[in-house]
Amino acid sequence: MKIAILTDGAYGDRAHETIKKKFPCDIIKVKYYGDFDEIVIDKEILNKLNDYDLFITYTLNPDLTYEIVKSINRKSFVLVGAWKGEGFKKQLESFGNVFCPNLMCEIDEEKLDKYVNKYPQLKEFLEYFGRPKINVILDNNKIIRKIEILREAPCGSTSKTLEEFIGKKFDDNLLLNIGLRVQHFCRAGKIRIFVEKEGKKTKAGKLLVEGITPLI
Repeated sequence: MKIAILTDGAYGDRAHETIKKKFPCDIIKVKYYGDFDEIVIDKEILNKLNDYDLFITYTLNPDLTYEIVKSINRKSFVLVGAWKGEGFKKQLESFGNVFCPNLMCEIDEEKLDKYVNKYPQLKEFLEYFGRPKINVILDNNKIIRKIEILREAPCGSTSKTLEEFIGKKFDDNLLLNIGLRVQHFCRAGKIRIFVEKEGKKTKAGKLLVEGITPLI
């Protein structure tokens, strides 16, 4: 399986560094010109899109995102990492091979159950990336001796956060600190006032803590 991360410049580098440890993964800066419904994507970029099984888009221009999704082969699957508005989300997902998560670190087989059987490359991806799933190995004094990351947030924040807590005592206070610390590494956007009751970084912290299983 080959994965492509599509960006217009600002985001995607950390996801690329993380995902390429498990799968062949390229980051592609999408060249284009024009605005609104007259956007034209560079032909060389369009030709490259035929080489991949799974795409993650971090393009901030919604018109560009739409043109990218429209151009991708329906046998490939697309995770849209940057989008705004429920109407735009429905428009993108109407293509059938697209999912727009609120957070890349909340996706798993259950959340994407309508897609995983049709797109085996997505199921393979979710074995390693998505909603964090971690075993924390403790000694008899509940000191963390080892971290086993079974599934990592695509941005790499899971491992970057937890490596700082090896050698520390596992308790409720430590879990609170983990949930706060991951927000430093999280690339999610700020809370959308009047739309979201909880900020995305706060949610990412909760998802990480919920994914931790202590083992002695």
